[in-house]
Amino acid sequence: MFKAEVDANTVPEALQRTLDEVSGAMVDRKNEVVDLLCGEQPAKSRQVEMSYIRCTWWEGCYYCQDEANQWHRVKCFI
Repeated sequence: MFKAEVDANTVPEALQRTLDEVSGAMVDRKNEVVDLLCGEQPAKSRQVEMSYIRCTWWEGCYYCQDEANQWHRVKCFI
């Protein structure tokens, strides 16, 4: 079930490139995302911790990158 959610949150190629550039200049925010989700979505928090190698913030959303270097939208504040 999580697989479908991850696929639905994979970002378009242009945004993939932007996040690659942005994340190289920013601090990894994976621990921040895990802590944020821990209280409101514990299962998703564990998935982020286990499934992604790093996370970043861009224009109101947290994005995390998997081992295949694909970025996924994890949480947005709009």
